[in-house]
Amino acid sequence: KAKRRMLGNIRFIGELYKQRMLTEKIMHECLIKLLGDIEQPEEESVECLCKLMTTIGKDIDHQRAKSHMDEYFTRMTEMSRN
Repeated sequence: KAKRRMLGNIRFIGELYKQRMLTEKIMHECLIKLLGDIEQPEEESVECLCKLMTTIGKDIDHQRAKSHMDEYFTRMTEMSRN
């Protein structure tokens, strides 16, 4: 139940961004926080990261944010190897 609520909250945050009620800068901070520990990522953080990326991915992936997005995917790739 707590897990479902957590993922619901993440999706809600993503939907607020899509409605322009949260700024892109805030979303980048959320993504950075969720990327956290690459060596030993917490399962909940990874799940939330995936949920947030599927919710806001197409809106936040644009030319101005390319360097951020490239870094996120590099870090996610590193996480998947650990």
